[in-house]
Amino acid sequence: MTTIDLVLLATEAHEEQGEFTDINFATALWVWIAFIATFLILRKVAWPIFQRKMEERENTIAEGLRMAEEAEERARNLMEQQERILEETRQEAQKVLAESRAQAENVKADLLAAAQTEIAAERDRAKKEIGLERTKAVDELQRATIELTLEASARLLKRDMQDDDHRRLAREVVDEVRSGRWGAN
Repeated sequence: MTTIDLVLLATEAHEEQGEFTDINFATALWVWIAFIATFLILRKVAWPIFQRKMEERENTIAEGLRMAEEAEERARNLMEQQERILEETRQEAQKVLAESRAQAENVKADLLAAAQTEIAAERDRAKKEIGLERTKAVDELQRATIELTLEASARLLKRDMQDDDHRRLAREVVDEVRSGRWGAN
């Protein structure tokens, strides 16, 4: 059968039964009986299953929300704990830095004291060396002065002096040099 044949058969059947908008009470009654029977069967069989599934879903959603709230609370607690630990770590780091600075200052003070002690010891040693060199220089100057004096006095007197004379004359010259009278003239 072709499509055209089917359309023609449907049109003939429609003409025999009447209009589409015509109400057939027997058909309407059977439709209502079928609807009520289906409703009652669904209410007795399907509705409790549907309601149980909806309650299970509601419980699952509520449980998920409760677990999410618990997880959020745990996360909040962990974050607070982490912040507390971070603050304690910062305080500990500040404490370590302060201790390190204090130790550095102590080491600096110790090194400075050691350097000052070494400088003072070096200064004392240098003063002693200078004193020794000065004493040597004064002794050398005295000897040179005595020799020059003896030689000059021998030339002036044009005679040889005795040892006692040399000594007396040398002492006088040295005493004059020490007192500063000789260089002031």
